[in-house]
Amino acid sequence: MANLFRQIPAVDKLLEAPEIKAAAAGLPRSEVAAVIRQELEAIRAEIGRDQRELPPAEITARVACQLQSCRLSRFQPVINATGVLIHTNIGRAPLPKQALQRLEELGRGYFNLELDLAAGTRGSRCAGAARLFNLLLGDESGKNDTIVVNNNAAAVLLVLKALTAGAEVIVSRGQLVEIGGGFRVPEVMEASGCRLVEVGTTNRTRLSDYARAITPQTKAILLVHPSNYTILGFTESVPREDLARLAEEHGLLLIEDLGSGAFPPFPEPLVETALRHSHIVTFSGDKLLGGPQAGIICGRKEHIAVLKKDPLLRALRIDKLSLIALEAVLELYLKKDYSSLPLWAMANLPAETVRERAENWLRCLGPGLQGEVLSSSSTMGGGSLPGETIDSWALALTSPRLPAQKLLAVLRRNKPPILARIVHDRVLLDPRTVLPEQDSDVAEFLRKGVEACS
Repeated sequence: MANLFRQIPAVDKLLEAPEIKAAAAGLPRSEVAAVIRQELEAIRAEIGRDQRELPPAEITARVACQLQSCRLSRFQPVINATGVLIHTNIGRAPLPKQALQRLEELGRGYFNLELDLAAGTRGSRCAGAARLFNLLLGDESGKNDTIVVNNNAAAVLLVLKALTAGAEVIVSRGQLVEIGGGFRVPEVMEASGCRLVEVGTTNRTRLSDYARAITPQTKAILLVHPSNYTILGFTESVPREDLARLAEEHGLLLIEDLGSGAFPPFPEPLVETALRHSHIVTFSGDKLLGGPQAGIICGRKEHIAVLKKDPLLRALRIDKLSLIALEAVLELYLKKDYSSLPLWAMANLPAETVRERAENWLRCLGPGLQGEVLSSSSTMGGGSLPGETIDSWALALTSPRLPAQKLLAVLRRNKPPILARIVHDRVLLDPRTVLPEQDSDVAEFLRKGVEACS
């Protein structure tokens, strides 16, 4: 038994091994040592269980593999060649350079986050963003206000908790959706303390279904925009304006979870249109708005005032860095500088330009790679505009040396990692979602080609 354990190298020896240094590049030495110790403990347990000798080379390779996995788990730039513009797994909407500049200017020091410089007293962190939103919405009457929390699920939770806790809220069964991370609208509603009342069926809900469900305990009707799914065929839903009239007749709130709320030039789903009928509207900041992660709550001042007093707001409020970026994005909208918004620029990139970039990549193919440029479709993604596509082009890759799944894995291991998608056993690279300055990184990978053992 003892002889078997003697094959295990010392931690200090592994720290100096060239293979370990290469695998651990960029990681703190203390973290590398901790990973080595953990893997060596696992190896000791394995040897004790199996009574099998492991050669030092195999032990070193296993430790190196763990360090590579650790390094890959770090945040790092990736190239999005999937054709999905708002990709949830890689940060959704890219931020404009103006937002990044503001983050550097303000984030490196102190700034008036919650300070009224004119009065010298404590101020509201959301006051600036609220003013910009009101200008975007053309709210000259001043009847609306805005607060911002950390994401749209938090926005819905806060609204329901502050305005409807203990009361009934009516929702169509066709709108009881599951959002990111496996969370579902009914679960968010339950956490808020309100009582869910389901009406209609999955595919058909009528105004009469809502009307019959109203009781003295009813406080609100919740309208959930189908931002991450679509139901086709034999369907029926109730227009927002009809629900608004029903709510007014019975003294109820109409609360709308708009999901991917949009502002012009994006055509829908428009926040301004929703606010004409709904008392409260919530939406995400990092979807069609093209900003940072945020949950935005717009609505009548008297209802927003209630939200501002709820203790839950403190726990859910937006952080300072996201708020800086959000203000910078809103300023671009007010200036109508839409081309500076990466999301808008990607969505409106001419298909012919996309094709030219794909053909440039095609001319770079190295050993072990074959390809052709095909017409394709990009999607907005991120639970935005389900069923809608954007005409695009893609480089379809195959390799006689590697199946599609392994080729996809090789792309992910590149520095920087390249993310693509598989269609009909071919790996598609869509230039629409690749930042122009990243084209050379894709071309470099293609020129290197792939080996059978990749």
